[in-house]
Amino acid sequence: MEHHPIHLHGFYWNITEMDGLQVPEAAQQLGNTVLVAVGQTRTVEFIADNPGDWAMHCHMTHHTMNQMGHRAPNLIGVQPGKLDKKVSKLLPGYMAMGESGMADMGEMGMPVPRNSIPMLGAQGKHDYIDMGGMFTIVKVRENLTSYDDPGWYENPPGTLASLASNDELQRDLGFVPSSEKSEKPMENMNMDHMKMQHDHGG
Repeated sequence: MEHHPIHLHGFYWNITEMDGLQVPEAAQQLGNTVLVAVGQTRTVEFIADNPGDWAMHCHMTHHTMNQMGHRAPNLIGVQPGKLDKKVSKLLPGYMAMGESGMADMGEMGMPVPRNSIPMLGAQGKHDYIDMGGMFTIVKVRENLTSYDDPGWYENPPGTLASLASNDELQRDLGFVPSSEKSEKPMENMNMDHMKMQHDHGG
């Protein structure tokens, strides 16, 4: 019982119907996100002319990170340390959702409750897809002749990110970062948004 801003990667669509009523062409909105409130329906249309595997999901971050729960805190990037051990004294069986999202949960192979939709993500072509809420993949290919799964998209050469070499890191950063996990905050980076000055020339 919550609204969902549904978002599609790779395309823009027209909202052609709202709650079953056709929207006149002159009033149709172009975008890639549509807000659908409780009890509402939206119909969107787009031309599938951009081949690839495209994510379509709810754009509320906690809906994709913690199985659409509203009371579970987002622990992305947080190092909980011995939190589980301490909390389990009060709540037996307690377990934090993980510091890197739903992938932590999905890779554990935890059983899904009866009559529950498995929202822990799934194995993708390159790694585990850890979007855990309302999420699907729209697979667009040229010359499809059936609704069978076409498999994963074969990315053209040079279109995927790859690990930088030490020479490239030295060239671009002036140093080669250590591969060891650091507990110290990054130095020489003043990111305090409260102290940022906004000069608009006026």
